[in-house]
Parts: sequence; structure tokens; C-alpha cells
Amino acid sequence: MCNSSNDTTTLPVAIIGASYAGLTLANILHQHSIPYTLFDSKQSFTYVTGNLNLPSWNAIAKKLELETNGNDWPSRQEVIESLLNRVMSNVQCSQRIVQIEKRMGCFYLHSILTTHSHGKTTIHGPFQCVVGADGVLSTVRASSLNDTYLIGDARWAKDRWYDFGLRRVKQGANLAMLDGMELGQEMVTTRSSCTNDMYTEATKKFCAWEISCQRIKKRCICLLALLAIIVFKFEIKLQSIYHNAIHAVRDTIFSDECLNHDRENPLMTFELFDRTFQLYSPRLLFWIQISVLLMMQSVVAILLAITIYYGIIKRRRTTSSYLLCWGCIVPFSLTFPIHLIQFFNIRNRAILVATAATPTLITFRSVEALCGFSPHSVEDSLSNYCLYYSSVIEFVFDSKTRRPARASRQDVIQKGKSFVLNFMLIILLISFMEAHIYEPFNDWYIANNLFAAVLTSTTIACGTGAFGFSICALAGLLTLDVFDNPMFESSSVSDFWGKRWNRLVHGVLKRGVYKPVRKITSSRSAAAISAFVMSGLLHEYILFLLCIPQSTHGDGYVNYKPSYGSQFCFFGYNGMLMVLEYLFVSHFRTKLKLSTPPPILTSMLVVSLALPISHWFTEEYIRSHLFSHYSVGFPFIAVVKQT
Repeated sequence: MCNSSNDTTTLPVAIIGASYAGLTLANILHQHSIPYTLFDSKQSFTYVTGNLNLPSWNAIAKKLELETNGNDWPSRQEVIESLLNRVMSNVQCSQRIVQIEKRMGCFYLHSILTTHSHGKTTIHGPFQCVVGADGVLSTVRASSLNDTYLIGDARWAKDRWYDFGLRRVKQGANLAMLDGMELGQEMVTTRSSCTNDMYTEATKKFCAWEISCQRIKKRCICLLALLAIIVFKFEIKLQSIYHNAIHAVRDTIFSDECLNHDRENPLMTFELFDRTFQLYSPRLLFWIQISVLLMMQSVVAILLAITIYYGIIKRRRTTSSYLLCWGCIVPFSLTFPIHLIQFFNIRNRAILVATAATPTLITFRSVEALCGFSPHSVEDSLSNYCLYYSSVIEFVFDSKTRRPARASRQDVIQKGKSFVLNFMLIILLISFMEAHIYEPFNDWYIANNLFAAVLTSTTIACGTGAFGFSICALAGLLTLDVFDNPMFESSSVSDFWGKRWNRLVHGVLKRGVYKPVRKITSSRSAAAISAFVMSGLLHEYILFLLCIPQSTHGDGYVNYKPSYGSQFCFFGYNGMLMVLEYLFVSHFRTKLKLSTPPPILTSMLVVSLALPISHWFTEEYIRSHLFSHYSVGFPFIAVVKQT
């Protein structure tokens, strides 16, 4: 037995269900001094009268060193009492297990007392693994977590539905005890070899996750076979149905290009400061098109999440997982937006940026899954992982329940206020910047850069805030705040980029680039530079997407040819600033015992370091008319030019 304090093989085994299988397994573990706890929902053990069909009883009793009367046909009471006498001190009765939770590689069981009606939950643990011997309605089988195992009825009762339970009636107890014997012997071998890895051919058939996968595969095969029969029988042409549906979406929702020069008549005209202004209404179709695109990408993301969960996470560090990630998923995520843009003829460049959600999130999330750096709780179950993948806004997971956190009323109100504030600010900023052709200060380009940077920050914050607020209000799930006032509350370069500016992209870059590189090189500086380099490449890719739609037949659409390299240089420069902060600023501040300056001064210093070259980042978006196209979704105030 290992003595390492971090080795989970020193933890007890949890057995749920004091059935024939559970008691047999408990006896095996008891024989070899392996700690265990046996949970059962019954208050006391009762017996059904009559003998059992136990052809293996004498061999099992001899192996377990049980006292028997040598009867080949023992009664149920004799079998239960023989198995129970040795392990009774480790049995906890009246405990119904309602939840199985996995934290940091260990298991915790949530139970309620069956003798009380108040429903108070008790937590037991930690345990090395959990074995379900709890019958047909198994809690362990329902969770299907890694390192959980099924024996007896919990393993095979539903596999032979076609014999109406005859095998279970005739041979159930015998097969259950053999299951307990086989799994127990494998656990003994595993403990003696001081390893946590029980994933062998001998235990593969007992693994709850493997059993769940096999059942899903069988159901999928049956469903596909049934679908094929229906299609063949009724001559349904699925391709034509899909073709008609997708073309209907394109010809209705995406028939309007939602461009800024297509604005309808103004709502009102007014004069202010001897100038005439016109107020235009927002286009609801702008937001509908973005929502439809994100929903389509969410469906694709869920399918990819299932593939990644079973093909990469469950087979991490295998050759097939690397091939699946780099040979299939990453190339697909980079090319998928191009097909979306061309098929739906997306020309509004603000809507077009929404298609970049797939390569931005899926590419780095697949890498983080490959390297084992997914956020906490998302890999606990397939449902958690699909939920994490399905949304462009990250969900917050509760560290205790390891489930998506619920949004309180205060959270919804706070996100609603933040969205309304950004919405109003966008109206003023875009109207002001459009009126001055994005150069309100002709002789002071630093001020122009500042306004462009604030506009960029507010634009992204408003777009992500809209969907975050919608999810909180409609689904009741708490989402991540993507922006945290980076322009005016940042205390350092690392605080600006790491905690305040676009935390959604920062998160995937940190888990998909920074952590893997730091694990390989053990260098924080190399990891930071790598993350900024990948961020630069990502933004260059977005510029490539922006130039796909072009003007046709002089329709007034502005062609755009990007100047590649400027955004890459911008992020490379900021990566160097962060490395310099790592190397010098923190060291000198500690050595000289300098006090922290007021936040507004620190923020001004941080922003001023990037402002001289921030046009490398924002100028391409201005040239491509991205902000002008974005204004279609908002009330817009235009200045009427004097003739």
C-alpha cells in the first residue's frame, strides 16, 4: 500500500447498496484490509423466503472464508447473514444517496435519512471511487462519472429487456455475487500495485461511463436504423428538407443586408447649436441575424463538444486525441465561418464578426481540453461540457455543487443596468465619431486614439452584455462579465489585459495557450508572449473575414483590403510591456516599498503606454466601416450636411 499523502488509493471505497453484489464486494475488501463504507437505504435487513439458485455459492463462500452449512441451496437469509456478519460495522443504513459529486479527483456522496421527512442532506467523503450495487434504479448509473463502477442489477438489468427479466429472476443473485468477486479482486490488485489507474480490461466492463457509452451507441444505432427504415419506406428525401429549410432562412432573415446606407426615413429632425440632426431608429433585424448566427454556431459547438468530450477528454494524451484536435476540429473551426459568410451573403461587417465566435472559442477550447486545462467543473459531465461549449458567453460554475450557478435577481438587475449604460454610451459615441469621420481632434491623434479605444471597448461590452443579460434573465444562469471598466480602473498592464479587457478571450487564451506553454517551458514570460502572439494572429484572422464580402455592380458597398501585420505588432508590443512588468515593476515596487498610487493615475499610466500605437488596433475597424455597420442596431443621430 502506498503511503503518499496525495495518493487517493489510501481513501476508502464507497459501495452503494447492501445487495448480494455489494456485500460480496465488501467482504473481498474487508479480507484485504481495504477501507470501505457500505450505504443502504433500508432501515433493517429483511429477507424473502425461499431458496436461491446459487451454483457458485460454495466457491464464493470458500474464497471469502465464510462459515456455511455446506448446503448447495442456501436460503436467502443464510446468504445475507453470512455476508453481513463480517462487514456490519461498515454499513450505514437508512442513507439514500441522492447525489454523487467529484472534486479534485475524489468523490463525495450527498445522502438523506430515509427515517426522517425533513430532507436534510449529509455529505460523506472523500472516497477513492464509488461502486453502484443499488439495483435497477441505480444512482451511480444515472451519474455515469469516471471512476464509478456498476455491479449486479445496476450493470446489466436493462440490457436484456427482451427476456422480460427472466434471467434476472433465475440467475440474478449468482451473477451479482460473481460481479462483486471479480471487481473486488481487481481492486485488491490495483491497491497492491499502488496505482490510481483502474482502467483495465478487467474493470472496463464495470465502468459506469463505459457502460453508458455502450448504451448510447446501441440506442444511436437503433435510432439510425429506424430512421433509415422510415426514410426508405416513405421515400422521404432528408436532403431536400434540409436544403429547403436552410435556404428559407437565407431568403427571409438574411435577405436584408442591414447596411448603414440602407437606413429608412428618420424618426425626427431637430436643430441644436445651429446644426440640424436626424434621429434614426435601430434595426431589430440586425439583432435577429446575430442571434440566428450564434444559435447555428451553438448547435455546431454542441456536436463538437460531444466529439471533444469522448474523443479528446476521455482519451487525453493519446495519438487519436491529438489527431482529432489538430487534424479535424481546429481546421473545421477556422473554415466554418467562411462558409457561413458566403452562404448567407453576410455583408454587414458587425454581424460578420459574430461568425468569428466559432474559431475564437472552439479552437482554443479544444486545445485546452487536449492539455487538461478546462475550467473547473465543466468536464465533470457531458451536460456541463455541452453547456460550456454551447454559449459564446461563459457560464459561472458553482465551486460547491459543480453545476452552473444560478443568477440572483440582483445579478439580473446589475447586468441589465450595465447593458443599458453601454447601450446609451454607444449611441453617443458612434454618433459623435461618425459626425467627425472618427477623427474629432485633427491635431492631436492621441485623443483620437483614446476615443477609438473607448468606442471599441464599449462596442464589445455592449454586444456581449446583451447576450449575457438575456441568458441571465431568461435561463436564470449566471454568466461571466466580459468587461470590467478596463479604460479607467486598471492598476497595471497585467490587470488591464488579464482581469478587465475582454475576459472571455483572455480566458480561452490563458487556458489554451498560456498554461500549456508555461507547463512546457516553466517560463511566465514565454507563456505571456505566446498568448499575445496568438491573440495577434486571431485578430489578423478576423480582418481576413472582414474582407470577404465585396461590392457588386456599384451598389454603394465599401470594399475593404486590410493591412495585415499592424494588429499582430500591437499585441506583440503589449506582450512585451507585460513581460517588462513581470521583470522590473513588481520587483522594484517591492524593493523600494512604493505605495500604490490612486487608481485613476495608475489607469491613466497603463492606458497611455498603449495609446501612441492603439491606432494599429482600431484603424482597421474604422477603415472597414465596422462601427458604421454596428450603428444599424442602435438609435443613431446623424448630422445633416449643409448644402
